Amino acid sequence: MPNAWFSQPVFIPGGDPEQMNEPSLLYPGQLGIRFSYIQPPRVLPTAGSEEGQPKSFQLVQSDSSMSVTPYDSAVAWWANRTGYLVTTNAGTPGRNQVAGIFKTAVVPGNFCCVQQKGLAAVKIIDAPTAAPTAAGLHVVPSTTNSKADVLASGTAYTFARIGRTMGVMNAGDNTCLVDLDVPEVM
Repeated sequence: MPNAWFSQPVFIPGGDPEQMNEPSLLYPGQLGIRFSYIQPPRVLPTAGSEEGQPKSFQLVQSDSSMSVTPYDSAVAWWANRTGYLVTTNAGTPGRNQVAGIFKTAVVPGNFCCVQQKGLAAVKIIDAPTAAPTAAGLHVVPSTTNSKADVLASGTAYTFARIGRTMGVMNAGDNTCLVDLDVPEVM
């Protein structure tokens, strides 16, 4: 799948949406734009890895008043959907208001891209409801800031599903490879 844009091309300083962390936008009208990208480009996809896989992102602004500074694999919630403002605070907007996954450490208040579709490492709570596996368990937002929970397949989930697990949890940093399917905001 080639890199594709849902609308006009978006300007990403440095060219890498996973590393974007900018205090201002060169083109402010692009805030909220969604686009697909293969990260890194022109790399053969590897099974069980994010490398070379197609992903979808949305250009957003991080909230300057978050209690947890965004980091790679942290869950982002909408603080203001119409203003494309995101936060790591689970209780601010409510658990169902998931915006995506941060892919880098972001200075609160800066502009960045959150991943919404494709394979991504996601931070899981210390004691997930079900142990993540490659069997495609449900990944849902937790009540813990910047983290997700995992539910067994066949379990009814009462909060919006972020995606499904694609592997076991990395015990070193409590991340799990997830096939993201975050609902899009227009």
